Amino acid sequence: MFVTLAEKRYARHASRELLELLRLEQREHPERSGRTLYEAVVARRLGPQAIPAAEVIRRAEESFTDWPVERELRFRHVAHYLIFHEYTHGAKVRQGTRSNIGGAVARIIPEDV
Repeated sequence: MFVTLAEKRYARHASRELLELLRLEQREHPERSGRTLYEAVVARRLGPQAIPAAEVIRRAEESFTDWPVERELRFRHVAHYLIFHEYTHGAKVRQGTRSNIGGAVARIIPEDV
């Protein structure tokens, strides 16, 4: 039970941070949209020493746009993938999650951004 609460708390906090970064990027670079915008947000979040932002976007796209139905990549998909990746790679003992991180992300990040 404590594990699922910690996962959801992490997902909510990270979702708020990512949404803030998205809005900051949109203000600073209103010409960016879609993948270009998402890559810029991920790069800001991860910094130069981490997995390349384009790789995160590619993996999110593979995870969320083909199954169960084909759909356009949305920021919520990118955030969900990134948060899961960060959480599961944040400690060696974490092999996965026990809660629905996607549900926590969806409560913070609107589908249409």
